[in-house]
Amino acid sequence: VDFCRYYAGQVADGDFQGSAAALGPVLCISPWNFPLAIFLGQISAALAAGNTVIAKPAEQTPLVAFLAVQLLHRAGIPLPALQFLPGPGATIGAALAADFRVRGVLFTGSTTVARSINQALARRGEVRLVAETGGQNAMIVDSSALPEQVVQDVMVSAFDSAGQRCSALRVLCLQEEIADRVLTLLRAALLELALGDPAAQCTDIGPVIDATARARLLAHGAAMGGRGRKIFQAPLPAACGAGSFVPPTVIEIAALDELDGEVFGPILHVLRFRRDALAALVAAINGTGYGLTL
Repeated sequence: VDFCRYYAGQVADGDFQGSAAALGPVLCISPWNFPLAIFLGQISAALAAGNTVIAKPAEQTPLVAFLAVQLLHRAGIPLPALQFLPGPGATIGAALAADFRVRGVLFTGSTTVARSINQALARRGEVRLVAETGGQNAMIVDSSALPEQVVQDVMVSAFDSAGQRCSALRVLCLQEEIADRVLTLLRAALLELALGDPAAQCTDIGPVIDATARARLLAHGAAMGGRGRKIFQAPLPAACGAGSFVPPTVIEIAALDELDGEVFGPILHVLRFRRDALAALVAAINGTGYGLTL
């Protein structure tokens, strides 16, 4: 609702007057983790700027997207101006991005896919691309911090939505003088989390999006364990054994470069640092190549 009102307000205020002409057909590719908000944000922006839209939602979440498009048509968006085309990204999404008639792409998703879209567009000349990709978000905690407050913030950021937000905390950097104390509290807090049906008010963590995501996350944990890293996991209730559930996990790492990409789920990495190495830590975080919501 906020997205629709925002772009409608820009149109009403004449903010688009005098800007470049509309591009033409624009392809909007949205992610599964915000299947309504980002989907509508892309569409409303493109329409407000005078473009026609082909809306391609994530293949995991087509139904909420289909309902949103139906509501937009009922609200007065002309059928030819907004077309809904669900399907796998590797086939439908790739074919649309490569089609010469598409004059712009709005994409939210992984950095890898964004690069492939960018390469496809570059081969066909001047085509606008707006891409929002992943994050490798870090929290730096020095010895002046209140451990209880740190743990409360960490639990919300790292484990809400089962860690399936690009804004979720991925790396908790603890000054070594307080690391053991914070980790003790963090492990105790993990044991208080309730896993189960996300429709239940008492549930803290639901499943990850699908079996593929679950397998990827469990493989990451196994690989870290194979390197000898300390791993702490909350127990998985018996009722969650049949679904795509991943237990909330804390993994201690020795260096930031042990992470070669975003781990998109309820897994938090903890990195200890010395006070005199703070500048080097900040440089390492900046050197990961991620900036979204950091």
